[in-house]
Amino acid sequence: MAKLIGGLASSHIPAIGAAIAKGQQQAPYWKPFFDGFPPIHRWLETARPDVMVVFYNDHGLNFFLDKMPTFAIGTADQYQPADEGWGPRPVPVVQGHSALASHIAHSVIQQDFDLTIVNKMD
Repeated sequence: MAKLIGGLASSHIPAIGAAIAKGQQQAPYWKPFFDGFPPIHRWLETARPDVMVVFYNDHGLNFFLDKMPTFAIGTADQYQPADEGWGPRPVPVVQGHSALASHIAHSVIQQDFDLTIVNKMD
């Protein structure tokens, strides 16, 4: 049985990645936003979760208006950095957990949850 130990949330727009790539974290416009991350990093270092479930909004990279699932779950073993308009950022590949993701997918589908399973997603 899993134990939920926390939840973290952040605004997300593709410009955040561009600000990081351009070293603008301390610029007056971006500083208030980026000042919220050190406490999160410290908490993660202390809590050391075994697994993180990440929810995010796909901004038209993998889905677009002609194919837009209600909800999608990635079941890949890893996810490559995506190009959100400024080129793929030099960040590590995100490691997936296909067995856990598949278990979650099958569990919620059996409960009549409208879910799309995605085996490859940047």
